[in-house]
Amino acid sequence: MTTGKHSYLILEEEVMGEHIPWRVRALAYPVIGQTITLEIADGYFAGRYQARVQDMEGDSIFIDIPLKPGYKNPTNLPTGQPVLVQYRAVDGAQCTFQSEVRGRDTRQVPLLQLQKPEYGHVYRHQRREFLRVPILATFHLVFVDSESKDIITADANGYDISGGGLSFRVKQELTVRRDDIIGFRFLLPLEGRSHEIVGKARVIRVAPVDQHGWKLVSLKYFEIPESERQRIIQYSFKRQIELREKGLFRR
Repeated sequence: MTTGKHSYLILEEEVMGEHIPWRVRALAYPVIGQTITLEIADGYFAGRYQARVQDMEGDSIFIDIPLKPGYKNPTNLPTGQPVLVQYRAVDGAQCTFQSEVRGRDTRQVPLLQLQKPEYGHVYRHQRREFLRVPILATFHLVFVDSESKDIITADANGYDISGGGLSFRVKQELTVRRDDIIGFRFLLPLEGRSHEIVGKARVIRVAPVDQHGWKLVSLKYFEIPESERQRIIQYSFKRQIELREKGLFRR
């Protein structure tokens, strides 16, 4: 059985036969007694929950039966339910990992058993709140030209995405300006399904046109449902895992 001490490491991970130094400082699992947040993007149990870590043993984390803020009764999440776990490390960095409910465990009080991830699947966010990952999707856009006041509709090629914003590529003929508010719609692949994501974002940067006549537009979300933001965050972490396993993702 583990103690309440933080687990630190500088990790050298083997990817595709090569040792890749990740140099992750102060990477820590949650500690016993710490409150963590569980995020569920969709389905009957969609929402945000809080629970306290009661024990850690082997590849399992044992927590209180989670409670939704504002609710009086805890929610007994079903076995197999995917969850996104969020908490603060000892240095204040936000840590996140994917997990799932393994079942219930009765000790002195009823507990929920979560799968404990490997070190390499715990992610820290320091200077950037969210980390962007590549996305192959067609973004359907609609916005008002800030000069002509015409309503513009166009399609764009997805470039990358995160829980904080996205970027896409468009042909040079499409007039997009910094601070434009753009409505977007696209299909996000997640857990074998395609989820339609709809929202608005503010243009924060328009890169110069490249040699092929395309320009990269970066945006920060302006208006997006929290449930859809959580789907995007889950997608981002799954893509990080996939890219890391292929040796294409570096810290």
